[in-house]
Amino acid sequence: MHGMIAAAALLLAVSLPAAARAACVAEPLPAPLVGAPLVVLGEVHGTEEVPAFVARYVCATAASGKPVRLALEMPAEEQARLDAYMGGAGTAAEQAALLAGPFWQRPFQDGRSSAAMLRMLEALRAMRAAGMAVEVLAYDSGGAGREAGMAQQLRAAMARHGGSAFVVLTGGLHATRTRGNRFNPNFESMTYLLADLKPLSLTVVTGGGSAWVCSGTDGCGPKNWTINQGAPSASGSVALDTPSPQFDGSFHVGTTTASPPAVPGKAGEGRSAP
Repeated sequence: MHGMIAAAALLLAVSLPAAARAACVAEPLPAPLVGAPLVVLGEVHGTEEVPAFVARYVCATAASGKPVRLALEMPAEEQARLDAYMGGAGTAAEQAALLAGPFWQRPFQDGRSSAAMLRMLEALRAMRAAGMAVEVLAYDSGGAGREAGMAQQLRAAMARHGGSAFVVLTGGLHATRTRGNRFNPNFESMTYLLADLKPLSLTVVTGGGSAWVCSGTDGCGPKNWTINQGAPSASGSVALDTPSPQFDGSFHVGTTTASPPAVPGKAGEGRSAP
C-alpha cells in the first residue's frame, strides 16, 4: 500500500502526570486519526492484537487532553457493570462482578468477550484512575433492527457528549460505509446510517496468524486464518488508501494470536457474531 502513514510520523508533544505514565505509554498517534471525532474500527473478533491496538490508540488520544469514549459491541444492558468497573480500583471482586454479567457468561462466546478484551478494559480503567478522560460505552441494541439500534445508541451518545473523541470497535460488517454487501444489496450498516456524522471507517489488516473463531460446523476455538491479510506493514500503522470502497482506510495489527474467552470454560458453539 502506498500512502502509508506510520504511527511514528506524528509525535504527541504532551507532558503526562506520573500516574498516567504508569497507566499507559503515550505512543505516537497515526496522523489520519488526529482530531477525528468519530473513528469506526472494523475488526474480526477474537485476537490479542486488535484490543491492544485500541488501548494504545485510546491512550494516545487521551494523552492529548481530549476526552475519549470507547464504544464496544456489547449489550447496552452491560453499561452499569462497565461503569462500576471503570470507576473502581480493579480488584478481583470488581472484576468478578463485571464478568458475572450475561454477556460474559453466555454459552456462546465469540471474541467480543475475550481475555484480550478484558485486559483492554483494565488498561482503560487504569488510564481513568490516573486522571485521563476515558469512558466506555456499550452500544449493542440486539434484536431486530440491530444496525439502526446501534446507530441510534451512538448518535445519542455523541449528542450528549459533544467534544469527546468517539472510538467505535465493531465487527467489520457494521463498519462498512456503503449500502449493500455480497449477502444483501439493501443492507444498511450502523456506519452507513451515521454517514451525516462523517465517521472515519477503518478495516483491520493482519499478517495472518490465528483468532478465536466460531463456525456452524466445528464450534468456537483458535483457528489459523488469512482473513484481511495484507502486505507486510508496521503494526499500529494506518492507511487512508484502501482497495475496498466500503471503508475509508485500514489499520494494521501484524500477525494475530487467538484470544480465548475471559471466563474459563466458556467455549461456545454456533456461528460468530459479525
